[in-house]
Amino acid sequence: MIRMGGADAFMLSYETPRSYMHTFKVAILDPSTDPDGWSYGKFYRDFEDRLHLVPMFRWKYAKSPLGLNHPMWVDDPDFNLRYHVRRVSCPAPGDHKALCEFMSSVYAYQLDRSRPLWMMWVVEGLDSGKVAIVTLVHHAYVDGVGAAWNLQQLYRPEPGWKPDHVPAWAPRPWPSWGKRLWWGARDLPQVLMRNLPRVVSGLRRKRALEKRYEAEGRKPHPKPVMMHPTPINCALSHGRTFVCNSMPLDKFKAVSKGFGVTINDVFVSCVSGTLRRLLQDMHYDADRHALVGGVPFAGVRPEGWQGLGNFATVDYCWLHSEIEDPVERLAASHQSAAAMKEHLKASVEAGADLNALLQVCPPWLISVIRWYINRQRGALGFFGNAALSNVPGPREPIYINRYKLDSWFSTGQVFDGSSVNMTMWSYCGSANLCILADEKVIPDGWLVYDYFVQELDQLVALLPDTQQDPQQAVSAT
Repeated sequence: MIRMGGADAFMLSYETPRSYMHTFKVAILDPSTDPDGWSYGKFYRDFEDRLHLVPMFRWKYAKSPLGLNHPMWVDDPDFNLRYHVRRVSCPAPGDHKALCEFMSSVYAYQLDRSRPLWMMWVVEGLDSGKVAIVTLVHHAYVDGVGAAWNLQQLYRPEPGWKPDHVPAWAPRPWPSWGKRLWWGARDLPQVLMRNLPRVVSGLRRKRALEKRYEAEGRKPHPKPVMMHPTPINCALSHGRTFVCNSMPLDKFKAVSKGFGVTINDVFVSCVSGTLRRLLQDMHYDADRHALVGGVPFAGVRPEGWQGLGNFATVDYCWLHSEIEDPVERLAASHQSAAAMKEHLKASVEAGADLNALLQVCPPWLISVIRWYINRQRGALGFFGNAALSNVPGPREPIYINRYKLDSWFSTGQVFDGSSVNMTMWSYCGSANLCILADEKVIPDGWLVYDYFVQELDQLVALLPDTQQDPQQAVSAT
């Protein structure tokens, strides 16, 4: 039995039949690196032999009776791998756009809570000869850093690697209602004593921090209640739009070096410019105000929890979609990201970051928050106007047996009010961008992807003279 943390429980309690709390992991395999070519049976056996390296795939969710404590993960005594792994063929014409259309429909598949909370589709028939491994994994299991660790358990840098020993699956008995009630009551004092004093103290220190910012004349730090509702903010429908593709990471590096900013600053600026174009398409005056962006950050993981649990937190930054000039917007994004990092550091040190707060938040309170946000019909979103994330991935190729991982895409969720998510993972010199949105907000995700590429290309074209000091290029704006 593994007791969930507050952030894990949040991901379960916040879910509705329209708001799916799973993440999306897409691996594009290149079978040409195996002399024997592609074999579904071989992939299935290789994956089965690696399951013990990611034990959460055999755990299912168990409530704490009476809502007394956070839920638990318990061995599934009826685990059936063939239920979770499905073999399909990509719809015609089998190109990348057809794959994305298939994945859009897959994302809108709500996971069955009576089983382990993940599903995998092995998609054959791609016109490139490659194979897509499309996986839904509930966010209650693990955050982005933990997911990256699990990726490196399943995929290895050595072609042909196999585990030396595959232990037999021996699930522990399912605990009775009474036993789960006793465990919840037994663990509750420890959960509260470990977290509640720190949170109370942290909230006081955070309030003092905000007063200091105000006294110094700083612009208030963004938060969801400060977001302006726009056409991209709504209560979620059932459907999703999902697109993903790769672009050269070197473009981001060139802009980063040329303007003296970070790669993440470039990403944030391009997201802001993309949303500006999108709002203008919707006949919304994008010049009126900045947007609020919600950004997850890695937290400290306890020893032994490398591939399990949500230890990330969330903070917010201004997305300067109100600035038309790309270089000026990049400079403002640089300042916004720096201010967010400073605020996050202070919040974590104070013990008042979101992850700490969720540790003492009972499931019923999360349900009330979800109900309240839904009632706002898009005027309030947990991630502000849009969610965005930039994650560094492996720099060298990795393999499952002899099948090379050609591309890797990953994204989180959208929420009521926060109906657009833009996530980028780097892998082997590529920047792999995913755009996930409510399909009623963005019917055509490729239009948004193209806007992002155009924003990046604009910055590349505007790189300053190499003789100019890069830091001055930002300061001058």
